[in-house]
Amino acid sequence: MKIVLLGANGRTGREVLKLALASGDSVTALVRDKAKLSDIQHPNLFLHEGDVCDPVVVGSILSGQDVVISTLGPRSPLKSACLIYSRSAASIVKAMENSDVDRLLVISTALLFPPRKVSDHILRFVARHNARQAKLMEDRIRASRLNWCIARVGFLNSKSTDNYQSKIAGIPEGTIAIPRAAVARFLYAEARENANGCRIVGLSG
Repeated sequence: MKIVLLGANGRTGREVLKLALASGDSVTALVRDKAKLSDIQHPNLFLHEGDVCDPVVVGSILSGQDVVISTLGPRSPLKSACLIYSRSAASIVKAMENSDVDRLLVISTALLFPPRKVSDHILRFVARHNARQAKLMEDRIRASRLNWCIARVGFLNSKSTDNYQSKIAGIPEGTIAIPRAAVARFLYAEARENANGCRIVGLSG
């Protein structure tokens, strides 16, 4: 399988990268700074530097690929940081619709599911920029001609387990927190199996 990975420098992206390379897949990663991945050396890893919010740059690495996986997300709840959701989605969708690659997997936020308790409303307000930009991202993707899957996740942690629960169009019962390794396992399995085309899937640990 030939994978384009966006967000490979992030902690979740690195988990996807490890899974794919260990399985013998080819990974083309678009990053802002190649030096940040200098600790990973592999003959099936092809690094490109560039802006993921530029559709020309994204389009230049799509030929002959099977699937695009984006683990892009904000590093803080600030409005400027959260713009990565909507800006990258516009770029990725435009580039993919002008290519022969139509499978797109992305990470979004569980904040977009209906609140279940008072604390959910409070969190939604605190992270309102995150939720708004993620909604814009999802709307852009869902309106496209692509074969997409959106994984909505809650709080990410660095636990070593890759176990997860999933639910179509809802968040599973239990803790909303989930290990990055578990999110990576879901994304990689979906890339291989294409089991949830044009679906929103909620994940929890």
